[in-house]
Amino acid sequence: MAAQPPASDEAPPYDPADPQSGRALVNYHLVQLGIGESWVRGVSEHGQRTARHIVPPDVGVCRAYVLTEAAWPEGAELCVTVNWWPDAGLKRDYQKRTLPAAAPEHWRERIAATARALESLGYTVEPSRWSSPHYHPDAEFLVYRMPDGVPPREAPADTAWALSQPVPPHYQETYWRWSDRSPEDVVNHVLRAAGWRSFAEDPQSPVGRVGVRPITQMVWPPEADRCAWVTWWPADTFARSTETGLLPAGAEDHWRECLDRLHKVLSEGGLLVRSRARPWGPEDEAAEFLVYRLASGN
Repeated sequence: MAAQPPASDEAPPYDPADPQSGRALVNYHLVQLGIGESWVRGVSEHGQRTARHIVPPDVGVCRAYVLTEAAWPEGAELCVTVNWWPDAGLKRDYQKRTLPAAAPEHWRERIAATARALESLGYTVEPSRWSSPHYHPDAEFLVYRMPDGVPPREAPADTAWALSQPVPPHYQETYWRWSDRSPEDVVNHVLRAAGWRSFAEDPQSPVGRVGVRPITQMVWPPEADRCAWVTWWPADTFARSTETGLLPAGAEDHWRECLDRLHKVLSEGGLLVRSRARPWGPEDEAAEFLVYRLASGN
């Protein structure tokens, strides 16, 4: 469910240490701009709580999502992805597998208008070069904010990208063929070959656990042909106590040694790692990275 605008109609506070607060702030601004979704809550005649979903008419609707800091543009103080869905009357008909004739123009107009609206509030907006009504049900944007006086980055040129087509899943390729292997398969293969196991297989692993999940192609490094969102959690023995909030002795060494080992394993497997500028440490719940393969490495 999308974040709700505060009852006071004031923007929610943003805390860089809380990724959800950035999502909540951008969702608030989307509603204020008339292009976000909101919920009207009430009580029925029988005393039951109700919630009515409100979306703006004719323009489609937008929603913000948390993005790992490892994928933020360098120097950004806030960054999210925003997805836009077209107006109900201009969506693809899944049963007939047809697209309304006016849909492409609707996409062009609303992508440009959504970008202008967010830019009016001081955000930098980069529409995804992969978004298309012929491939996807929605369009994506990278939305971020730089500190005062710091210019935004130059978005990668079209010619910089190693891949010329959107990656699966989409309408024309609903899944990765085994011969191609998904980004998650590529990363997991390297991890398993080095002895790392999933949490389900080895919940008591002394080197912690690693999760690999897909991430929007919009934030892949341009030179990559595969990219995944990798999260590492410390072993339970070295995790912060849920009761006292204190860290056990040896937590700092555990983080340093395990992350060094993880980087070494990925590097030796032909993969590159991108992290946030600030180092990860025991004060964090987990460490997150973009892990990717160069197009020439397949």
